[in-house]
Amino acid sequence: MSGMLDFHIFNYSQYPAGAMAASASQKLLNVEATETRGPKKEKKPTGFRNPWPSWHKATAAEAWDQLSWGNEGPDPCVELAASHLKGQPVAEGPPPKDARPNFGDITSWPDSMGAKAARLLGIQKPDFSVPEPTSDWKAKTTWLGHASLLLQLPSLAPAGRPLTCLFDPIFSMRCSPSQMAGPIRSYPAPCEVKDLPALDAVFISHNHYDHLDCSSIKAIWKGNRQTVRFFVPLGNRRWFTDCGISNDRITELDWWGSAHLSVPGHDRVLKITCTPAQHGSGRSGGDTGSTLWASWYLEHPGIAKNDRPYRAFFAGDTGYQFHDSPDWPPAPGQTSEERQEAEDTKFPACPAFAEIRDRLGPPQLLLLPISVGATYAYLRSLVFLPDSMSPVPRHSVGLAGAAHMPAWDAVRVLKLMTEQDKGEGEAERPVAIAMHWGTFVTEGIEVLRTLGQLEWACEKQGVEFGRSIPDGDRLEGMDRPLFLAVNHGQSVCI
Repeated sequence: MSGMLDFHIFNYSQYPAGAMAASASQKLLNVEATETRGPKKEKKPTGFRNPWPSWHKATAAEAWDQLSWGNEGPDPCVELAASHLKGQPVAEGPPPKDARPNFGDITSWPDSMGAKAARLLGIQKPDFSVPEPTSDWKAKTTWLGHASLLLQLPSLAPAGRPLTCLFDPIFSMRCSPSQMAGPIRSYPAPCEVKDLPALDAVFISHNHYDHLDCSSIKAIWKGNRQTVRFFVPLGNRRWFTDCGISNDRITELDWWGSAHLSVPGHDRVLKITCTPAQHGSGRSGGDTGSTLWASWYLEHPGIAKNDRPYRAFFAGDTGYQFHDSPDWPPAPGQTSEERQEAEDTKFPACPAFAEIRDRLGPPQLLLLPISVGATYAYLRSLVFLPDSMSPVPRHSVGLAGAAHMPAWDAVRVLKLMTEQDKGEGEAERPVAIAMHWGTFVTEGIEVLRTLGQLEWACEKQGVEFGRSIPDGDRLEGMDRPLFLAVNHGQSVCI
């Protein structure tokens, strides 16, 4: 497979009632309309919105109930994550600077929070090699930090190179309008753009700075002009052309819009669907909601003619449910009554994930966020006072649950989206890869807390938690879903 893939856009089914506040831009999906509109003045959209009752912004009273000041008590999820270090061999000192996070206390090796975070979540050099074409591999995923993941799929043509997709790439040190200020990586990127294999498709979920990074996009375009296409939600095309990217390499889709990638002379296609997410957009105070946000669903036909399609779902940045209890999510040590009380809420869950499953089928691979955004923690870190004296409060993760999906809800979504119809027969074991965590963090304790929350959520909801797939494990047969939290730069081959 050499050169650029053929590609086709298909008209979409309009999302019912309320996905868009501006219907004029729907025609952008029409290939002819996109090509002929050119410099004609277009009516600007009035904005996009989440169409479900599950989208809830906290009232002042609800927010107040979920804020806390002063020293934080012991966190059983932090203790759960740290328990995995017991009995492990300990290096004499921290890893080299290019292979470790930049927490200030990491030199207090090995028992400070920063040191424990470095021991539990590391950085490794990515390996982008793939199995031989004759192998029955389905997909290889490499976590590049935050929400950036590289997905390699088998070639769509005999003896061709793998199909290579990149999601929400950010290789910069800061997710901010300026590299002089703003949330900064504690874990440096495990590689540079130039180290990536040739890219066929780049998918963007929305235009927040931690998911759409100008210097990363420009570097990708510079190194992949012969092969790469960019897939973006409605309203984002202009930003890419302003970055110097050719208009014909940008595909802008509404929710449920689809496109096909294929190799010239071959009839096998990768089907791409732009799917809903519950989130928002904006890069300045005045453009909130002016562009659409989305998730992405890919369906690969498989290697052999009779193979089942292999489906991968990238959730982007999304919420699932607002939680009004300051005691949510359930934690180790709570009684069953306390856990149930923490879970009880009058607010509905987002219906989009079940609809994606019902329309497109249960995905076998899910790339799911498990932590809230980095901005608030970064702002708190600018107040150089201990928690006992800081005027800036902490907030519970449930307060942001409608826009950012924490670990407990991510496990719920994994189970919901991979429910299998009995008529479909035996299916492969679903695998989820954790993202949107452990990169733009301000303290090592955040790494431990998120790992512990994910492990605990898996344990209580009947999902297997892991850090890797053992060699030779082909995940055959429908078993408990597997949720993996891998290292920066680590790959999972299925």
